[in-house]
Formats: sequence, C-alpha cells, structure tokens
Amino acid sequence: MPGPLEGYRVLDLTTVGMGPYAAQTLGDLGADVIKIESPEGDMLRTAAPGRSPGMSPLFLQTNRSKRSLVLDLKQAAGRAALLRLAAKADVLLTNIRPDAMARLGLSYDEVAAASPTIVYVSLVGYAQSGPYAPRPAFDDLIIGASGLAALEAEMGGGPRYPPAWIADLTVGLFGVHAVMGALLHRARTGEGQAVEVPMFECMTQFVLTPHLAAHTFRPAQGRAGYVRLFERRPYKTRDGYIGAGAYTRAQWLRFFDLAGRPELKDDPRFADALGIARHIGVLYGLFAETMLTATTAEWLERFQAADIAAMPIHTPDSVQDDPHLVATGFFQDVEHPTEGAIRTMAVPTRWSRSPPRPGRQAPRLGEHSRDILSEAGYDEAEIDDLVAAGVSVAR
Repeated sequence: MPGPLEGYRVLDLTTVGMGPYAAQTLGDLGADVIKIESPEGDMLRTAAPGRSPGMSPLFLQTNRSKRSLVLDLKQAAGRAALLRLAAKADVLLTNIRPDAMARLGLSYDEVAAASPTIVYVSLVGYAQSGPYAPRPAFDDLIIGASGLAALEAEMGGGPRYPPAWIADLTVGLFGVHAVMGALLHRARTGEGQAVEVPMFECMTQFVLTPHLAAHTFRPAQGRAGYVRLFERRPYKTRDGYIGAGAYTRAQWLRFFDLAGRPELKDDPRFADALGIARHIGVLYGLFAETMLTATTAEWLERFQAADIAAMPIHTPDSVQDDPHLVATGFFQDVEHPTEGAIRTMAVPTRWSRSPPRPGRQAPRLGEHSRDILSEAGYDEAEIDDLVAAGVSVAR
C-alpha cells in the first residue's frame, strides 16, 4: 500500500541535520521529496569518512527517501527552475535563513506567487519577531540556550552537551508536524501558508515542559526544575548497569519486598504518592544500594516478575543486538546502489492501512537532476545548457 503522504511533493532546501531529518521523515511517509542541493552539495556529505566521496554515514542516515537535484539558486536560471518546480509542489521546506532566501528571490511571497497553495515551512534558529532573528543557530547553541546543558550539570559536574543531536532531531520533528498540520489546513480550506519553526522556542518548550515545575505558578512557588529527574541515573549492579525504577506507589511497595525491606510498606513517609515524591531522594538511594546486590540479568528477571519497568543499559554497539529490536526487524541491512551494504533503521511507527517505508536510499549528488528537470518541462537541450552553465549537476 502507498504511504500516507503518497502524491505529495516536497522541495527540500535544507542541509546538515534538522531539516534533512524532517524531510527524510516526510519521504518515509510516502512524499516525493526532492532534495535541492548546491553544486557543492549538502555539507553533511563530507562530515564523516565514508566509502566514497560525498556519501558519509551521517548523510546516508538523514537523506533516504529523496531524489537529488542540483540547482545553483544564486543564478537566475536556478531560481527560475526552482519556481517552476514549486508550481507543482505541495511543500517547500528550508533552513536557509529568511534574509538569505529573500536575497535569492525565494521569500514566501515570491514562491507563493508561483504556487499560491504551497506550504512554505522555514526552520529557523529563533522566532523572526525577536532580537535574535538574524543570528545563526546549531544544535549545541540551542541545547545550551534552552537550559538543557545546565540541567545536565544537576547530575554532577558542569554544564555539558548530551552526545546526540537532541535539538536538531527534536525540532526536525516539530517541522514534520508543522508540515502535516498545514497540509491538513489546506485540505480543508484550499489555503497555503507560511509556517515558521524556531529551534530556540521549540527546544525551550521541549526542555521546560517538565522543568518549568514550580515556576508554573505565578508568583513562582520555588525554583524551576523537576527534582525527580535530577535523581535518576543508570544504576550499578553487581556486574554492570541497569535502567530501572519504581514509579507508582504500588510499584514501590513491590520493590520493598524485592529489596528485603517489607517494613517500609507501612512507613508513613511513603503512605501516598505525594509522600513518595517528597522523599524520592531517599527512595532512589535505597534503589541504588539494592541494585548492587545482584547481577543485571537477575534484576531484569525479578523486575519483570514484579511488573516494574527495567531495561539493560545498551551501548550503540550492543543495542543493535537487542532481542526485541532483532525480532521487530528494526535494524535492516540493505544494498545501496553505490555504497554497497549499509545498515539502516526502519520507520519506528506501525500502521494498519498505509504503512510508511523508505522509497530509496540516500542519493548521490545530482543523481536525479535530469529526471526532475524533465518532469518540470525542460527538454534535453535545456538541461544540457543548465549543466554546462554550472546551474545544475547531472549524473
């Protein structure tokens, strides 16, 4: 069956992580995603060593389900080609700063003149109504500015960035739901529109949803920060580490039995959920001490029997052998047309009627230029002229 976005066309004018991940997600959902690249290509193509030039593993993991078209948008012929494509497109997704898009003659108003119903989604660093509007932004900056790096310091040491693209990929998903919502609005009204997705604001909402905490009330009733999250961490067992924890009062009561401390079930400090919340530090201390008394495998078995959530602490290597992910086929080794065997990850959501699936693996630079330009109405001679002028690159 076709994916849920089958029949929609997305022009992907994004680079690096956030935008390409958003566009890849739309492509996995069935959209025809055309990745518009400069003649130099997306910088992520060369951000890490690969088997062949321009095909880094980072690029391969964020650009499947797309076709690649090279257009030099600084040249008039490149801009004209993009506007011709926009006339038949549903979505234009960009993380080029708005002032740069305006200099290219590709602002929302200019693109909408060619395609009045287009959904024009700008992934920006900061809301364009504020003083930070012209500033550049990237993952580390937004992790720091949103408060996440400082929250990491609550776990010990100084502020630090988590070793993952937390801001890029999280805000990329904000971009996906912005596209979907705007397409739904268009389906109901026939109206296209411009949508702005600012990294700073999106990530601040993401971080502070639990951590606004006592500042939810005005005036504030205490410091910001959800204290329970500062106490959580992997627990050391007799032979390794485990991710586990009781959450409800009923789970804590069962844990007291596992810990050999049944008398705590009658302790007035833990008589209700609020009491548990007030004494969570004490409980987490008991949990940490108890984990040292058995192996990880033993605790996983005991927690499963007691219906208390627990999982192993995987490494990026070991998670690939997790028996659940093996059983669900999450990691998939596929044959890339030019890069040979590569490992990919399946679309994690499951659908009963219109299951998403990758349409193709990440393209070489300009791999589909001729096909896409032909679809836009260019004949072979015109395409040859664009290539000769350096406006496009065609394989």
